[in-house]
Amino acid sequence: MKLIKYLTLVAIVTLTGCGGTTTEQQQSSSQSVNDSTAQSQAAKPRISGTVTIAMNGDMMLGSIKPNRILPDNDGKDLLRDSREITLNADVACGNLEGVLADDGSTRKAPGPLSFSFMMPTKYVNLLVAAGYDFMGIANNHIYDFWDAGIQSTIKTLRDAGIGVAGTKDCETSIKEINGVKYGFCAFGHEDYSLKTQDTATVRRVITGLRPQCDILIVCFHGGAEGTGCRHVPQGKEYFHGMDRGDVRQFAHLSIDCGADIVYGHGPHVPRGMELYNDHLIAYSLGNFCTLGMSTAGQTGYAPLLVAKLDGYGYFVEGKIHSFIQGHRTGPRRDAANLVPKDIRSLTLDDFIDNKLDIADDGTIKPKK
Repeated sequence: MKLIKYLTLVAIVTLTGCGGTTTEQQQSSSQSVNDSTAQSQAAKPRISGTVTIAMNGDMMLGSIKPNRILPDNDGKDLLRDSREITLNADVACGNLEGVLADDGSTRKAPGPLSFSFMMPTKYVNLLVAAGYDFMGIANNHIYDFWDAGIQSTIKTLRDAGIGVAGTKDCETSIKEINGVKYGFCAFGHEDYSLKTQDTATVRRVITGLRPQCDILIVCFHGGAEGTGCRHVPQGKEYFHGMDRGDVRQFAHLSIDCGADIVYGHGPHVPRGMELYNDHLIAYSLGNFCTLGMSTAGQTGYAPLLVAKLDGYGYFVEGKIHSFIQGHRTGPRRDAANLVPKDIRSLTLDDFIDNKLDIADDGTIKPKK
């Protein structure tokens, strides 16, 4: 059914494209309100049955500026191996690492550590064809081409029927899919995005969104970068002197405020997972489809996480689908299942009181 909808370009009903700040949300900033909101929402099931949510990390499908890095076949083969999974999930989410625009000037000075990414607007059709419902844009590349790049990205995604969230003028998105209202919000570590470090804003946004939806999904861009940053530390992380947030604190706060599931990206490598108060947290799903970026070692690991939630939003079971990126290709199936084995090892190392069983094939279940 979802495939038919996307191929015929019939948009699923979007209730709220970009949510701003309301008086009701502002009144929800105290911790006591946070606690009562989360508890009242958990008092009875919000939906009957279960739902499946597909989630992945960074996506940069090709760039026309400042350097031209475009895929073969106009990108139609990039998501060929993963498309069936995202189409078959009830809802699919990713992180758009760059802007969707057709012109503009980068705000960054040239140099070996200067990266800017502008995907042509027509590439939004690749996301539509793969069944994506939401894109987070709270990351360190959404401002590569100034405010015009952000606005072009928001408009392009919304016009295509994809919910978008993560900046100060586009905080949340709500979509009704098959009778279930999904709320989505995204946080990053830069001043132009909603920040993981701004706990008052985190509380306000999530508690304001909670009563408006049945299932609430939170994604975040946080943590230091690179193969030396695969573990989830205690406390804040810094990268090139920049505060990248305390991702454990942020993820726990998000669930305490009413999130049903939390997933992260930003380190460019996978990290471990945690079951917190019966809700799943994936601390980094790494890169997924990042054309032109490094895919050496674990930076090429491309997990696609599918989680099943019950009517209360609690985690029932899931699977880490194992993909690996090659040079200038999208995610390709990994028959050796290297990715879930890596995530299991990291989970065991970083979470002593681990409550998840992760099998060799990527199946995830709560420990009994």
